[in-house]
Amino acid sequence: MLKTITVLAVVLALASAELHRVPVLKQENFVKTRANVRAEVSHLRAKYRLPTARSVNEEDLSNSMNMAYYGAITIGTPPQSFKVLFDSGSSNLWVPSKTCSSYACEVHNQYDSSASSTYQANGESFSIQYGTGSLSGILATDIVNVNGLSVESQTFAEATNEPGTNFNDANFDGILGMGYQSIAQDNVVPPFYNMVSQGLVDQSVFSFYLARDGTSSQGGELIFGGSDSSLYSGDLTYVPISEQGYWQFTMAGASIDGQSLCDNCQAIADTGTSLIVAPANAYMQLNDILNVDDQGLVDCSSVSSMPVITFNIGGTNFDLEPAQYIIQSDGECQSSFEYMGTDFWILGDVFIGQYYTEFDLGNNRIGFAPVA
Repeated sequence: MLKTITVLAVVLALASAELHRVPVLKQENFVKTRANVRAEVSHLRAKYRLPTARSVNEEDLSNSMNMAYYGAITIGTPPQSFKVLFDSGSSNLWVPSKTCSSYACEVHNQYDSSASSTYQANGESFSIQYGTGSLSGILATDIVNVNGLSVESQTFAEATNEPGTNFNDANFDGILGMGYQSIAQDNVVPPFYNMVSQGLVDQSVFSFYLARDGTSSQGGELIFGGSDSSLYSGDLTYVPISEQGYWQFTMAGASIDGQSLCDNCQAIADTGTSLIVAPANAYMQLNDILNVDDQGLVDCSSVSSMPVITFNIGGTNFDLEPAQYIIQSDGECQSSFEYMGTDFWILGDVFIGQYYTEFDLGNNRIGFAPVA
């Protein structure tokens, strides 16, 4: 009897947990070009601390990173507005500084510490290595507000130099990392950790629902404090985090057209990329089966007849149809699968857009379910 009451109490507590919804914006009529993909791969290499590709040329260095999904935050008092990429594949918050003279800073919103009454000086230097140089700046502390959730004394980076051209035309000003603190530069406490410690959320859980269809700016929701079961079908399939840095887990397997791509392989759920990164053997198999050319392109007339790709996570199959993993833009069709020298998979928005994803920091697990 006592056990039943305890279980019921837990269920009721979960049901009554307050959910804090952050609208995820989607660029209207978004088009992912080959140049965007190259810039995104360059950014991913830096984020995962991978060596720059040997074949980098001048064209690669002139690409700009562009993402479909981003959200709004404010920093300081009175609030200064920024659009950020909510990135589960990194753990630092950074925005351009008013003192930055790089072109990428000048064409985006910049944080002015002198205009905020709640600014606290830190002064420690900060840098993140990117393929075209080092994004550098200084650490600062201020109030960070995420759609009504006011995080006190949040330390973040003011970027005083943004290298190359990757962020010149980006549709976001900065990045808000949502990975584990263990991968944060300078061991800075990530914003979500502070939301938990400051009692702003009922559960140490956040979840992503990304809308894939339509051309409007309504891109979905980032939910703090739990998950909304009305946004997904069935039950969430949970698997434990295998390494607490990125949101990394063991994937039981992946297959295409009856051929195994991997068994008991490592994968990372990354909301900060639109791509899927595959290990070498799987990447070569995919390219062979899909007839991908040296430019990453496929015959658009063959897309409808391409096979389904299946990822088995926690004993549940999660399928991707060809229309979901092939990027169509400017009359061309390109594969969303990339290779960067990793021995693990990186599942970006191509996957997360189809499957509601719950990041459970408190229980060190991740859950997936088909979007409703």
